[in-house]
Amino acid sequence: MKAYQIVDADFVKREIGRMPIVDVRPPLRYDPAHIPSAINIRLDVAAASEDPAEELAEMFQDNGIFPEDAVVVYCQMGVHAKIACDYLASAGYSRLYLYAGNMNDWIRDPARPVEASSVAFAKAS
Repeated sequence: MKAYQIVDADFVKREIGRMPIVDVRPPLRYDPAHIPSAINIRLDVAAASEDPAEELAEMFQDNGIFPEDAVVVYCQMGVHAKIACDYLASAGYSRLYLYAGNMNDWIRDPARPVEASSVAFAKAS
């Protein structure tokens, strides 16, 4: 059995503001455009530690997302979000939703909202 349930853009759009949504991309990708309300928790930082699963779980908990919480995870193309879900499952998370389309899919539909971080605007000015 998979450690996560695969969901589509409609599911994610319905959950904006209701369920935590986590973008595991680096800030260079997250800052210019991300799904509204998404929290940036970097998989690359966790993966560089001695225990990536434990490190990622700690980063999620630092952001108020605990093993019993439902959470949507996404990245740019899907690979890193799947890795993040696998790490989280091994750390006891059981209500994981993997957005299969990820950011590449999300931005294809202009009706889907996109946010940019104020950091991105500050760098641009």
